[in-house]
Amino acid sequence: MMNIVRGRICETNGFDVIHQGNWMMRNLDIATLRSLQAVAEYGAVTRAAEALNMTQSALSMQMKRLEEVFGRPMLAKVGRGVILSDFAQDLLGESRKLVALNDAILSRYTGLQPEQKLRVGLSSDWLFAKVAQTVRAFRKDYPRVELVMRDARTKDLRAQMRRGEHDVILTTEFEAPAGAIHLAKVDLAWVGAVGGSAWQDRPLALATSSHCAYYPAAIAALDAAGIGWTHPAGEGGDENWHILAAADLGVTVRPRGIPQAGLEDVEHGGGLPPLPPTWLNVYVADGPARRTASDFAGYLRRVVCEVAAAA
Repeated sequence: MMNIVRGRICETNGFDVIHQGNWMMRNLDIATLRSLQAVAEYGAVTRAAEALNMTQSALSMQMKRLEEVFGRPMLAKVGRGVILSDFAQDLLGESRKLVALNDAILSRYTGLQPEQKLRVGLSSDWLFAKVAQTVRAFRKDYPRVELVMRDARTKDLRAQMRRGEHDVILTTEFEAPAGAIHLAKVDLAWVGAVGGSAWQDRPLALATSSHCAYYPAAIAALDAAGIGWTHPAGEGGDENWHILAAADLGVTVRPRGIPQAGLEDVEHGGGLPPLPPTWLNVYVADGPARRTASDFAGYLRRVVCEVAAAA
């Protein structure tokens, strides 16, 4: 690290550093935060680097800089892939606000004002790489539309839309209610570590958050089949349960055929009970943004068809 002179701004590892009295304040680099978002969207450093027209080593260096600033790991190895650490997931939510504010300031003072704001709610159950890439594609095709994204559980998204907080939401539900645009009917699968054996244990360790919409469906299926189960002790978000399953400390429930680092659909040969299918639905609110919201729903439909075909 370079020496810091009192009252002088220096650049250290890609961050502005200001020495104020006896403490040091660092200014985050917006480009580095964009890279963190890209890794989250594409699920891999290599693909994220390609999307940003960067080398893999350059993007990896940016992740290392973030780790140096916060003293916490950004990525966690799972099998042959990587996922964001729990800390990076928390940082991601805050960094999106900072990047959005940066863009809003530039737009306001350079005369490139957005023509419209589109408020989008996405269920975390389906925030896989393809949907994130669809958001990126929409932004490229609609550069004058400001996207305001929120990640929440399906039941919370429905309540928020009723309160007028969203223009369009993507949900996963065990029904196809009236008023919804039905994108796909997707089978659920028992998912565990690549080559793992936890699915054979009895009682079965269910590595799924009790707040997940799939949790009661999994319990009901196990109870109906007379299979005993336990819920491993753990705290944190979805990534924590992902890590438990990938470490072969239990099994979880996910949409069939959706690739995730370190996990695979369990080929149990009937050793585990069948699970009910789930609907992937989109709701578009009435209002001035309805046409744009419907266009966004079209982008989601295309990517869902692509993912469903691959699965």
